[in-house]
Amino acid sequence: MKFWKIANATALSIQFIICFTGTFFKHISFGWGLGDMLWYGLIYLLLIIHFILTITSKNKKAKRFQLMTIIFLSITILICLKATIWRGVEYPWNGNLFYENQ
Repeated sequence: MKFWKIANATALSIQFIICFTGTFFKHISFGWGLGDMLWYGLIYLLLIIHFILTITSKNKKAKRFQLMTIIFLSITILICLKATIWRGVEYPWNGNLFYENQ
């Protein structure tokens, strides 16, 4: 049980770091130009849902944390891939992680 709670907290932390970094430091590019705002909206929505589910599941069984960790970590990995090697045509990937060169 403790492993899945730590893994879930790690996935939540990764999502928070991506949101915080993209909002307050540099733009995370998904290669869609202004369409990147859709991706930011998706990231924030996932962060809020994941945070609420984690808080409400505090005393639940390990199976719930296992499922949440697998689902949200998979989605986070897909978002990271979309921000790096799977970027759109407007800002194709240039070898930098997340950020576009300006």
